[in-house]
Amino acid sequence: MKKEKMKTEMEVFICNHSRDSGDDNCAAKGAKELTDKLKKWAKEEHKGEMKVFRSGCLGKCSEGIAIACYPQKKFLLEVVPEDYKEIREGLEEALKDIKD
Repeated sequence: MKKEKMKTEMEVFICNHSRDSGDDNCAAKGAKELTDKLKKWAKEEHKGEMKVFRSGCLGKCSEGIAIACYPQKKFLLEVVPEDYKEIREGLEEALKDIKD
């Protein structure tokens, strides 16, 4: 086993869990599109500082799209794709706090 320190300051995990039945999962609520937009933004604006990952279930699907942020160890819940701009602003502020 090899251990290596992560190079980024911040990691963001967005649930993209999908179930065959019902819409009580993050994928059915637009998580893929939101993840793709945030991944592109992070890569273009914060490469090396922030990384956005598509994740499996975070156990919060009943509360809208779930996003977990590290090292803050905080969830963003009840997220909808229209929250994109607000999420970006919050992630930028959190990254700034980490660096200060």
